[in-house]
Amino acid sequence: MANDFKRQTFAANNYILKAGETSDSAYLILDGKVEIRMGAMGDEPTTLAVLGKGDVVGEMSLFDNSPHMASAIAIEKTVATTVSATEFLRRVDDMDPLMRGILKILVKRIREMGVRFSAQQT
Repeated sequence: MANDFKRQTFAANNYILKAGETSDSAYLILDGKVEIRMGAMGDEPTTLAVLGKGDVVGEMSLFDNSPHMASAIAIEKTVATTVSATEFLRRVDDMDPLMRGILKILVKRIREMGVRFSAQQT
């Protein structure tokens, strides 16, 4: 349990997550701002959202063990608590089975929308 939560600080313009990669943690933003971008490595990235205190990034990959579909970049100094995949999945397993099923369907739908969005951008 000691390694399930860890505080991390990201400087402005540092990547928290990169599209196409996997990670073993999600991040709860405690302070700062994070931009979610598709195509962050390309010439014309698209900002999907700007997240702040209380928001979480990286959770979808923990639900379905798929690579991140977007990058998360600190746009100012950002402090976050990491939630390990082990702890995250333990809590998901403890959920009501109906709610867990609904969340998995939502993750699948969001991923499908992301694929369609990416296809439209190219």
